[in-house]
Amino acid sequence: MATRIAIFQLSSCWGCQESLLDLYEKLVPILPSLDVKYWCAVIDVKKQSLNEIPKAGIDVSFVEGMCRTEDDVELLKLAREKSKLLLAFGTCSTYGGIPSLANMFEKDELLRRKYIETESIVEGTIPTVNLPKISPYIVKNDQLVKVDLKLPGCPPTTDNIAKAVMSLLQGQAPTMETKSVCDECKREKEEKISITEFKRSFVGLIDSKKCLLSQGYLCMGPGTRAGCGSQCPNANAPCGGCYGPIDCGADHGAKLMSAIASVVDMPTEKLSESIKDVVGTFYKFTLPSALIPMSVRTGKRR
Repeated sequence: MATRIAIFQLSSCWGCQESLLDLYEKLVPILPSLDVKYWCAVIDVKKQSLNEIPKAGIDVSFVEGMCRTEDDVELLKLAREKSKLLLAFGTCSTYGGIPSLANMFEKDELLRRKYIETESIVEGTIPTVNLPKISPYIVKNDQLVKVDLKLPGCPPTTDNIAKAVMSLLQGQAPTMETKSVCDECKREKEEKISITEFKRSFVGLIDSKKCLLSQGYLCMGPGTRAGCGSQCPNANAPCGGCYGPIDCGADHGAKLMSAIASVVDMPTEKLSESIKDVVGTFYKFTLPSALIPMSVRTGKRR
């Protein structure tokens, strides 16, 4: 019997679903084994269609994105009700993702910046008609419903997705890497690193063979889960940390700061000047998963 699946999109960029579609011909042998019940990206189904599916009538649901609106929350809870297994698909769904940095601002500030203060806006107004109600801040999906499985990545690689789908079809849970990006990275690493200054990624000429961190480029590889194949360092770009913490229960930003602090040799003032946006640097993908998941100002408006 075909495996009944559904793919849901909450607030997101669609990048994870695009990565899935990038499987191309690899999907061909898989599709006959799937009975797609809901997937707005490829079939004409409406939210109302889900009400016709019995509870646990879907074997596996992939959920992309985070809950930015009350409609997102409703859809996530419906996905949970209809699914035997719920898989958080991508970093937004797993940890909160880049859009969750909005937790550092109040909702009114965000709307004003988006619709009135942006430099390209002329006589802007904040829309109020036919829009879903925006939540005050973003929380992790697994704080709203039970999440059975997680597949991080911004987006997950096509190989990650293919392996996950094949594992699920075989009745097995997808495995997650337990190593760091540094373990995957093939760059030459020094036994001891001592950083006296941090450089922006566009400053200087990066040595394509040496460890980026040892060259003074702020790379999150030491505290970030492997699985991406070290794609960013391979492309001469520092790891941004999109696969999240190696330990799912960890405060990723705190782990990253600890790892970086262990190799820094510079005065506090110089370090502070080098890293101007601490939250955006160390919690770029995982702020709702942090011990302090939002600004104090935002948290007051529950």
